[in-house]
Amino acid sequence: MVSPRVIATDLDGTLLRFDGSLSPRTIDTLSAADAAGLRVVVVTARPPAATWMIADRLPCAAVVCANGAFTHLPDRAEPLVRALGQDTSGTVVEKLLAAVPDLGFAVETGDGLVYEPAFELSEWAAQAPWSTEVDGVGELLERAAPIAKLLARAAETPLHDMRVEAQSTVGALAEVTYSGGSRLLEMSAPGVTKGNALAELCGSWGVTADEVAYFGDMPNDLSALTWAGHGYAMANGHPDLFDPVLGLGVAPSHQEDGVARVVEGILTAL
Repeated sequence: MVSPRVIATDLDGTLLRFDGSLSPRTIDTLSAADAAGLRVVVVTARPPAATWMIADRLPCAAVVCANGAFTHLPDRAEPLVRALGQDTSGTVVEKLLAAVPDLGFAVETGDGLVYEPAFELSEWAAQAPWSTEVDGVGELLERAAPIAKLLARAAETPLHDMRVEAQSTVGALAEVTYSGGSRLLEMSAPGVTKGNALAELCGSWGVTADEVAYFGDMPNDLSALTWAGHGYAMANGHPDLFDPVLGLGVAPSHQEDGVARVVEGILTAL
């Protein structure tokens, strides 16, 4: 088996503990990986504004945010942006409302979250200084730019039903996924996934898929988990990740410093 040259990891539910902290063991292990010549990459659904307080404590060769909509490199002043078009977003909203009338919408722009009154904020988002309310979905799509992720949350419709309807009605207009939020769908530009962003990044470094280890816990990690030659689902992860057909490895839970434990084994084998 080829040894990894890149260690790529999700944050919430994967690298971070329940309280959102990085353990000393995790920081030390990823620092050791960097010192050994491995590249460390954060790949998260979080927007950049909610990522830097974590990424700045790690030796990151790159930071991928918003499920692949932003890729930040240390030697680039501006990130690579893959946004959903305004007109396409309007079409997606129209189609989704026709299928699931109790939806509310929000947009992650990278710098903040813009939302309309029908979108129920999570407790965390409600407290964030970068959340801005607008009068309605029309103003939302006019003001929010770039549309890194279009978010949809239902008042009552279960997440599974939302996802089925969204994938049926949205089709090729956008990538539809979710990362654990209650009744929350996340939509990105076509082709924008964690896996595609990671593949493009590693390609620029001359790193092949079998030289990448990826750690994740949710369905939005599947594209990266299955692309990487060493894909590890966290033991606390979503049941969909443990389908034997996927052939993924299993890392101990995030509360047990699962990423650090596996990376320690990788470093020992070098």
